[in-house]
Amino acid sequence: WFNPTLSDRVFFLAAFAGMLLTNLCLSVTSGGLVGEREMGTYEQMLALPTTPLEIVLGKLVPYVVVCYGLLVFAVLSSGLVFGIWPQGSWPALFAITLPFVLASLAIGVLVSVLAQTTAQSVFITVFFIMPSFVLSGVMYPYQFMPRGVREVGGLFPLRWYQIALRRIVERGAGFAEVLGPGLALAGLFALLLLVVRWRMKPRLG
Repeated sequence: WFNPTLSDRVFFLAAFAGMLLTNLCLSVTSGGLVGEREMGTYEQMLALPTTPLEIVLGKLVPYVVVCYGLLVFAVLSSGLVFGIWPQGSWPALFAITLPFVLASLAIGVLVSVLAQTTAQSVFITVFFIMPSFVLSGVMYPYQFMPRGVREVGGLFPLRWYQIALRRIVERGAGFAEVLGPGLALAGLFALLLLVVRWRMKPRLG
């Protein structure tokens, strides 16, 4: 089952979970630090005997659990309503979801660090979500995009996650086939953590 005819139903539902998780990850985290800054608790948090990296990771962990719940909902919805179930390894699906969720949450935290007000964080979040959907390949096959556009799309975690999703859902892939996208997502997460830590560090002074 490789969807050779590019059936709309199969094409969109194969990446349905990625779209939901992207929306959730960015929405719940982008306003977190901004809200604390507006309430005056941001500086108090930075004064704690913890590093900025520990603060960020502490904020991400609870959302990871919520995201896995949403993943289960998306898979069950696609399967029960439309009859489209993952043909490949379920453990691989849950494993590849972790670096994607962490990278997406890290983007939300970065938005929260950069924005000065809640309104700014909402604007930046929307500005990121729309290009992410268009350039990642969840709405239109990225193979048909111009070369430069494809390369820009590779900067979005959703690009690599939707590749892994399609391999698992449509092709019946296992761990070996999603290793490449998994490494790309892990690299994006590590890079985003470094940027967030760099942006938060000057505020400690």
